[in-house]
Amino acid sequence: MNYLKDRRILVIDDTDAIRSFLRISMEAYGATFLEADTAMKGLAMATESEPDLVVLDLGLPDRDGLDILNDIKTIANPPQVIILSVRKDRNVKETAFSRGADSYLTKPFMMDDLMDTINERLAKLTDRKSDRV
Repeated sequence: MNYLKDRRILVIDDTDAIRSFLRISMEAYGATFLEADTAMKGLAMATESEPDLVVLDLGLPDRDGLDILNDIKTIANPPQVIILSVRKDRNVKETAFSRGADSYLTKPFMMDDLMDTINERLAKLTDRKSDRV
């Protein structure tokens, strides 16, 4: 099932090629795609646009993605957050989960794996919303 349709997805990654690749893929599934190339722009966009899901790189030019993870998760209606990083260290992963990450994938990544993870996270949002009705 496609859970991306009509969802707002924010990608915070400083690599143009990754953002372009993700934009093409996610828009093809009907998502509204938002993007930022720095932590501060990404945090501002997350606060203003209230995305359903954030794909967050940890290696950003202005701040470490781990540093803004708590801030993203304290937004009203906090988004699901998928970390997409080259960092494979167990301690980094544990820190990310302790600060609110919902999933963690490492680069290089397979697009099918990322799309499966995104759909899983968005399905959980859909399940939570239907529980409240």
